[in-house]
Amino acid sequence: MTEAAAVTPAEIRAYANLPSEVPEALIAKHLGIAARDLVRATGVAAAPEGLDQEWAEALTVCALASVFPWLNTFALSGAAKVGRLEGSVEYRFLTPEEVEEQVNTLTTRFEELVAVLTPAEDGEPATDQVSLGITSLMSI
Repeated sequence: MTEAAAVTPAEIRAYANLPSEVPEALIAKHLGIAARDLVRATGVAAAPEGLDQEWAEALTVCALASVFPWLNTFALSGAAKVGRLEGSVEYRFLTPEEVEEQVNTLTTRFEELVAVLTPAEDGEPATDQVSLGITSLMSI
């Protein structure tokens, strides 16, 4: 993986505006899961040339789709105080429906990015693929 395609827990935290109380170790664990899932989904171990940003975004959205269900279930020290953090920004726990909606949105974006990142038979990125859930259609 190229340096530009590396993603850190801090970048994931910033992308999703996660509060500092979400443990970095939790984000890092789900980032590892996302890296493994991305390699499995694309069949390549690193970002294809010129697609570093797409690779990094795919890692980010996959990690967030993996971690979102846990964000409402882990026990934070002082969880009752999470209502108001960092000045005027308010955080709250998501409803199960909101979690499901977020995960679905993130998973859809991940699948779109996988379609772009998956090489065609000639080894080039397959930019003419459309992802439909677990099915991929290629234009002829």
